[in-house]
Amino acid sequence: MAVATKPSKQEHRLLGDILVEQGIISPLQLDEGLQRQRLTGDMLGRVLVSMGMCEEQDIIEALGLQAGMEKIDLTKIKIPQEVIQLLTPDVARFYNVMPVRIVDDTLLVAMADPLNIQILDDIAQIAGMKVWGAISNQEDVVKAWETNYSMEGDSITDMLDDLRNLVGDYEMTMEEMGMTEVIGDTENLVELAQQPEVIKIVNLCFLEAVVKRASDIHFEVYEDTFRIRLRIDGVLMEIVSPPKDMALALTSRIKVICSMDIGERRLPQDARIELKVGESLIDIRVSTLPTIYGESVVMRILDRTAIKIDLHSLGMPDNILKTMDTIIHKPNGILLVTGPTGSGKTTTLYACLNILNQPEVKIITTEDPVELQIDRLVQVQIHEDIGLTFSSCLRAILRQDPDIIMVGEIRDLDTAEIAVEASLTGHLVLSTLHTNSAPETITRLLDMDVEPFLITASLEGVLAQRLIRVLCKSCREHYQPDEEEMTKLGLPKKWQQDQNLRMYRPKGCAACDFRGYRGRTGLYEMLVIDEGIDDLILERAMAFDIRHYARKEQQMRTLREEGIIKCIQGITSAEEILLHTDSFEDK
Repeated sequence: MAVATKPSKQEHRLLGDILVEQGIISPLQLDEGLQRQRLTGDMLGRVLVSMGMCEEQDIIEALGLQAGMEKIDLTKIKIPQEVIQLLTPDVARFYNVMPVRIVDDTLLVAMADPLNIQILDDIAQIAGMKVWGAISNQEDVVKAWETNYSMEGDSITDMLDDLRNLVGDYEMTMEEMGMTEVIGDTENLVELAQQPEVIKIVNLCFLEAVVKRASDIHFEVYEDTFRIRLRIDGVLMEIVSPPKDMALALTSRIKVICSMDIGERRLPQDARIELKVGESLIDIRVSTLPTIYGESVVMRILDRTAIKIDLHSLGMPDNILKTMDTIIHKPNGILLVTGPTGSGKTTTLYACLNILNQPEVKIITTEDPVELQIDRLVQVQIHEDIGLTFSSCLRAILRQDPDIIMVGEIRDLDTAEIAVEASLTGHLVLSTLHTNSAPETITRLLDMDVEPFLITASLEGVLAQRLIRVLCKSCREHYQPDEEEMTKLGLPKKWQQDQNLRMYRPKGCAACDFRGYRGRTGLYEMLVIDEGIDDLILERAMAFDIRHYARKEQQMRTLREEGIIKCIQGITSAEEILLHTDSFEDK
């Protein structure tokens, strides 16, 4: 087996000495850094960066030199074609490297991240030879891709024949050795997972998902078929349907990447990994599920940009933005975000926390699961199997003296009552609830047996939301809706009689992969808890009455009404609005 190998062994040098030799810092600065390090106990590189003496890239390059790597300027060398062909464009981009030359049967690759030496083993498997890394930077590696590779790389379909042959060989081995013996032999599965063709096919699935902005990758096994699908803008799309024989190889590879138990196929497993794909750093949550025909695997890609997202970028109308800003800056109270699974509730809460995440404020979250890790937040993962539930965790959080608390979901009366208690004792509480509209949230809390007076004393506002697909601006087309469509949408009579009324619908082009949509945005319905709503809560009024009051007195627009506006603006289609929103008859 080919493994990553260092071409030449060099004498170990101290990081500080390397930085001085490179002219990045002076001997005096090194002494200052070492003195600070002795006081803080932190790593020298981090100390020097915090003191402003050097950049993070300087430390990365110095650590690469310390590991015996050479520094390469990709802009000044010509790479032989036979070296370029050792790695496909997709593989080079996936691992963020560029093949440079062959020295003594060892392939030298320039790395944008020379500290990530674990990837060298994968590249060695793919290239079929020893591999070592050289120091470069992101900008030069990207330019090298553009110069030496065409934009077209191996497609998943191109790899299937090789993988089919590989799995076919292992199927013959199974027949010769006996099915039970091979299935029970974990070493065989590890070897299968490390085959170059298997590595390539899984990597290409990752690449396809990242390029197409997919949120999930699904590996699904059926009686006679095996298919791989991506969830893009909330809709599943099949990218390839390999022979069923490939399922074991691909599933085993995913387990190896995630450090799962490769031999356990009878019980569900969960894992979380971090991958550098090209220039992007992505978090992936992996779940395996044993089915009657094999293991089903779902890989959820967690978008780290949600950490930096703000409320303004979520598609909220200005009036709701102002209301949200007012509520989240109150010293205490509860804000609930409601909607079905996958409607973007957690992203909205993260956006609120980004605004509130200041050095003088302590924020604690309790989530199931923790989707994104955010600096300066104390985040707690729920484990119900060991008794760490939302309610028990929330009790413990209150003893940690937080200012703001985020509860992933209010699922029961116990959690609801503790959240109310927290708000009444001076905490701002953000949480979610599964209801179809903002007014129905009130009746849901009442159905959970939360006392009406506690709701009125603590609840400040409810935001209901949905995610809808956005029409591709390159190919959307306008049209005049017919009477049936306008009636289904519930358009006002005066709008239906307007001969100039235009809406938009999907068409499909290369820019949107002929789907007609590209990206998603939100629909929002904001209910503010004012004195009138308080009276209705104390009367245990129905959701219908609360909605009627909010539309009349607060000018609240329902999700359907917000959707109609976005249809006319050309943001989305009537089809999307009818699919994701309900129509309500008013009194």
